[in-house]
Amino acid sequence: MKRPFIYSLALALVFVGSASWASAPRCDSIFLPSVWSENGGKPFPDDLISLQKIAHEQREAVKVSEFLMQEMRAKSQTLKSEYKNKVVELDVLCLGAGPQCAAASLVLKNTKLRSLVVEKTDLVAKTFAEKDFYINSLEASRVSMHDFPGGHGSLAHFTSQGYAHSSQLAAHIQSQQYVSKIPVLLKTEIIAVKKVQEGGRTILEVLTNDGITFRTKNLLLGTGLGEIGTKVKDAGYQKDFAHFLTAHEVQKDSLLPIMSTDAFLVSLKENRLKKQNVRVPREIILIGNGDGSRIAVEALNDKHVSLPDGFKIHWIGNNFKSAEEYVASQAGWDRYVDKIVPHYEQGRITGVPGHVEKVEVLSSGRYRVTVKDAKNNIVSQAEGDMIVDSTGYTNLNGKLLTEAVKTPELVDVVGPLKELGLTETVLARQFQEVGGEKLPIYAVGPAAGSLAKETELVNSPNKNPVAIFNTVARTSQFVSQLLGVKALESRRGDRDERPSTKSASEIIQSLKGI
Repeated sequence: MKRPFIYSLALALVFVGSASWASAPRCDSIFLPSVWSENGGKPFPDDLISLQKIAHEQREAVKVSEFLMQEMRAKSQTLKSEYKNKVVELDVLCLGAGPQCAAASLVLKNTKLRSLVVEKTDLVAKTFAEKDFYINSLEASRVSMHDFPGGHGSLAHFTSQGYAHSSQLAAHIQSQQYVSKIPVLLKTEIIAVKKVQEGGRTILEVLTNDGITFRTKNLLLGTGLGEIGTKVKDAGYQKDFAHFLTAHEVQKDSLLPIMSTDAFLVSLKENRLKKQNVRVPREIILIGNGDGSRIAVEALNDKHVSLPDGFKIHWIGNNFKSAEEYVASQAGWDRYVDKIVPHYEQGRITGVPGHVEKVEVLSSGRYRVTVKDAKNNIVSQAEGDMIVDSTGYTNLNGKLLTEAVKTPELVDVVGPLKELGLTETVLARQFQEVGGEKLPIYAVGPAAGSLAKETELVNSPNKNPVAIFNTVARTSQFVSQLLGVKALESRRGDRDERPSTKSASEIIQSLKGI
């Protein structure tokens, strides 16, 4: 078998920082200035007492998550036995047990409708629960970017920091799903969706890999950005990428030659949990210049990751050849600078402008990537032992719906969003036949693409249109509007003071009392 390529999107693990750029000018234009004073002018404190506190808070979040998943898995197993080989009638079925279905479930909690969430993995909030990384949205004194309309508790109950760990956000999302009392059917994959006419109304028949059939009046697609994928167009590379993505499922603690960001993060976490060190190859090719790539570089700071002498990152899509250029590109500062700049200073990062044109496997087993910078009409090459791919995800909802919609198109579903003072904005998108019949199938959150207009994000402290801060309130409002029930209050995270952190036992006790 030939040796493959490496794809690692988003590594985000640890606490190591550098004082070298502590005096670099800060840019608070899209952040709340208070977060810097809260954290001593740094996104991540690096003193021993703070690190111990951070580690303790993360362990407490995992305890809460374990309690919630134990409860939801038991309920799922009971329902699976009850539903086996049956046709189950529903009013609302939501696919994907993440933040969007949690927001929808909180609305459904106040109705008597027959509702269910289906998740193909064994985890609620899998994106955050199975990996180690720090999220990009703030949890500060005067705002939370993680509030759910009608939700329970606060992410601040899990963390005292400005940026929460992924395990803490996972527990927070799981808490919302749990308190909604809308059950989740775990390890259940949808294999087909069909439409039938019944009394002049369209009903959707949803078939699962377990032989259960759901007949639902409304289907919500809360599937997020989609499945892990690559945007590199080289056909041979795509084939190898898919091969190693599959291989990762049976050897999750191994660093494979080609890995997605998610697979890479899972591998690092698996090794950390086993108290095993990870030694990365001498040269890594990192593709993509989004947050995923930055998080990948961050993860290299983790204490159980060893870097060999002469370690290099060939960062494709990154135009910045020096620490000074990188810092300037971020208007003087961003959340990642303190963890990325040290790698620049040690000569580990080489920026390679452009997009990947071709990937070759050399006789040595290394990889040669050909890159074209169309803007300057320059072609260059980079060689490395691994390829870390941070190019994105693939939305498979269209493929899933091929039997229900012949020529699908998505149309905007508009409505008010009080928290932004908007009387009409895009809340979700509905599937319909081109120029014809609208179907009761709705994409919510990132699964619907970018819903927030650029003008709506101008004054937002979080300018990422697919962030929880900019999506869950839309989903909540949409579901309320769809079902004709009173909308849940959303203050867009505004608060007078930051709630204090709580122990796992305190949080679990509050959840049990719901």
